[in-house]
Amino acid sequence: MRGRPTKPTKPMKPEQQSKSLLGVTRSLAKMFEYRVPAEDHIKSPRNPSRLFSLAIGLLGDYCSSINTEGRIVDGRKELRDDLRFSAQFFDAYRDAKVDGTLDPYVSLVGAATYYLCELPGSASVLAKQLPDECPDLDGRGLEQFILWLLRGDFETSAPTFRASFGGRIVEIATWLTTYFGGDGNANEATLFDLLKKLRRNAYAFGTSRQLLLADIACALARMRYLNSARYSLPIYSELTAETWAPYLSKATAIRELWPAQHLIGRAKVFAGTSAIIQMPTSAGKTRGTELIIRSSFLADRSNIAVIVAPFRALCHEIRKGCVKAFAGEAVNVDELTDVTQNDFDIEALLVVSARFNVTYLRDVR
Repeated sequence: MRGRPTKPTKPMKPEQQSKSLLGVTRSLAKMFEYRVPAEDHIKSPRNPSRLFSLAIGLLGDYCSSINTEGRIVDGRKELRDDLRFSAQFFDAYRDAKVDGTLDPYVSLVGAATYYLCELPGSASVLAKQLPDECPDLDGRGLEQFILWLLRGDFETSAPTFRASFGGRIVEIATWLTTYFGGDGNANEATLFDLLKKLRRNAYAFGTSRQLLLADIACALARMRYLNSARYSLPIYSELTAETWAPYLSKATAIRELWPAQHLIGRAKVFAGTSAIIQMPTSAGKTRGTELIIRSSFLADRSNIAVIVAPFRALCHEIRKGCVKAFAGEAVNVDELTDVTQNDFDIEALLVVSARFNVTYLRDVR
């Protein structure tokens, strides 16, 4: 009836049965990984393929939200967490060998999903398993563009993209290579306008798969830009882009912030706020520490930084990283030892006592 208000669409969400089937699919994938004999594989009363529509729907909703509203922040954390269901499904579906004909498509979409739900390491692993020339997935060039975005090698010239979407894709790829190449005149409004035009073309003339791939490509391009150090560091540190420009022009400069580094930035640590940060292995602690120190130096809040580490080997590793990071700059990097040097003989009892004291201090920490 004309004039009748429409109810808002309820967002898709994985329920308990879907989560249970995902668990079965992941278990089946592990059986292939550990080479369990086929006769010993678990039997599922439901085909894992039944989760495809849900996984694709969650991905499509998320990409649409990114493309219309920008970054998904903490206020919409639930939407991002649900997307991890899709990422885990695509990964497990491929490894469970349910339908080998879909492997390139599932790998590509799975890698993109991992990146969008802020698991860039897993995204990189899946993307590297695809050949440099992405198989034709009926995306009219969008599949190769997505793979290029996932690889993130924007400082080399953009590849040639085939088929009807190629013109729009090349414009976006050229903007990204120009931006990541250090052009300070790159205007984000131009990028967002190009992405909007690509989506509009896909929605007007593309198939359902091309529509999804266009949404994924535009969301990836937008997130690559928003995750870039050139965009993020001035905001998080409350310093100008010109202040960061000399550092970002270095070959060793960070090009993109990882999720943990964004959390540090949003907590205003780069702007001088004190914090206690606990991070797992390979989450970006060393880079995060470097950025905290560098922000403080650039803002003239301090001219000295002391890093305390519990193990000598870790001290060496951190020092090597700092020497590389601050190479060519007016920054001295020194390392102090916690043990007596071999300048004279020392009794065994004193050595034991010294080691005990160090251990005790570590326990106190």
